[in-house]
Amino acid sequence: MKKQRLMVLFLLLALSSIPFATALPDLLGNLGQNVIALGNLSWLGYSDSNLVLGLTRILIWILVFTLFFALMTGLGGGGGTAPMKFFGRKQAAIVAAILATISVIFIPANLLAATGAGWATLVAFVLIGAPVVGLAFLLWKSPWEGEETKFTVFLKMVLCLLLFWVLSAMKYHLTALGVG
Repeated sequence: MKKQRLMVLFLLLALSSIPFATALPDLLGNLGQNVIALGNLSWLGYSDSNLVLGLTRILIWILVFTLFFALMTGLGGGGGTAPMKFFGRKQAAIVAAILATISVIFIPANLLAATGAGWATLVAFVLIGAPVVGLAFLLWKSPWEGEETKFTVFLKMVLCLLLFWVLSAMKYHLTALGVG
């Protein structure tokens, strides 16, 4: 008897979920666009149509909220003797959300684009510079112990060719594909 009830309940749930399954592609297909449109600020009347800036606004909101919430709870939110002891965790979350929302709304799009370009440049220098510095360090420090052998001289020559190839590829990409 229990088995039949469970089978009927499962069948009823499966049949009642069919309308939701047919609506799922529309919901999931537009979900990314809806989330990015939230950071786009077009709902406030701003003419910010760049989706990258919308995503950047969302990411900056998350960062600012996290920093303010960590600061408020770290300085005594939720009890203690620190300067922010009058905030509970819920109040700290609400205040951090409000401050993050205000800061993200009033950041100009030009500043967001410039900040993104600055961080992209820093990441590019690290990703390009780390192998170059690593190869140069290997050339300088090799051999670690003992004297130079034919193998270490050959290894240094291969590393020099590899370093030359990396720098030549960087030069090509900076001149041919660079902006300007």
